[in-house]
Amino acid sequence: MFKLNHSLYGIPATAVQELFFLPEVTAIAETLSTILGVINLRGKFLPVMDLYRRLKQARPPFQLTDSMIVLEWQTQRIGIIVNQVDSVQAIAPDRIAANVCDRSKESLPDGLVTGIANVEEGIVTLLNPELLVEHAFIETVFNLNSDFNNNSSVNDTLKHPSDSALNQCLYAHFDSQERQILQERTEALRCSVDEEDSASLLPLAVVGLAGEYFGFGLETVHEFTEIHKITPIPCCPPHIVGNINLRGEIVTLININNVVDLPMNGVQSHQQAVVVRLEQRVAGIAVDDIFDVTYIHPSQMTAAPIALHSAKDDYLQGVAPYRDRMMSIINLSKLLTSEVLVVNEEV
Repeated sequence: MFKLNHSLYGIPATAVQELFFLPEVTAIAETLSTILGVINLRGKFLPVMDLYRRLKQARPPFQLTDSMIVLEWQTQRIGIIVNQVDSVQAIAPDRIAANVCDRSKESLPDGLVTGIANVEEGIVTLLNPELLVEHAFIETVFNLNSDFNNNSSVNDTLKHPSDSALNQCLYAHFDSQERQILQERTEALRCSVDEEDSASLLPLAVVGLAGEYFGFGLETVHEFTEIHKITPIPCCPPHIVGNINLRGEIVTLININNVVDLPMNGVQSHQQAVVVRLEQRVAGIAVDDIFDVTYIHPSQMTAAPIALHSAKDDYLQGVAPYRDRMMSIINLSKLLTSEVLVVNEEV
């Protein structure tokens, strides 16, 4: 499930190949108006659909926190940009109702919306991935000199201006630092890696704490969420912030600042949480920012300089470059099972 224009949409998880934060999309002149452009995804072109236009909605300005979902159907792939990836849920067939809206000439294509369902977060509109990634749709994008050009109805949709003009429209509101982040993401996705190298890459969620970058291994990261309401827990140490309600599941929120030798700022400084799962343990780690999901090769990770050695060494896997600084890579499995986070119930 994902959010788009404050609405909730769902697509079968079997059609989702991967997801990552918004990169920079390269526009292509004179393509279908429902195609924003392409990205270079590890040596192969990936067309990016304007899902807002496809759903006949106004597109708001892109944000760094937007995500791209790569959909695959049969042999075709396409990327869609969404505001936020929400969760993965199993929805029983008897909870899905047919689309209740009457269709008209201006409505969506038949079959694009497969139904609606009522979930805890609200009403979710279910989309058909086959129609989003239909073969003729992709073929039109990359075969502009084919017989499609003889079809006036198709030519009517070739409305993109020049590459530079369109890119300016997509990213004009971004400042230079935000553009640099987009370009770094794009470069990371562009790099083609062998199968052997790909298997050894370390996937990391990059977060911010007290102005520092930290990397959390994705193998224990379940999801990201915003912090709205915290219920305090009486008689707990300062690193236990309280409980949050995550779609009906009570999750304990912890502050690891002190554990990694950072000042214990007030709760109000933490706006987001990384929900982690380790066997039967579930916890939320309060963070200031969630910057990125990235992959690094083990060769990029080095031991922390001796001058930086501190109490956090027990949980520090190493450091790696990120943007113009170094990021500390934390072993979440070791941290979450550490005695420093255990609450002594006898006290």
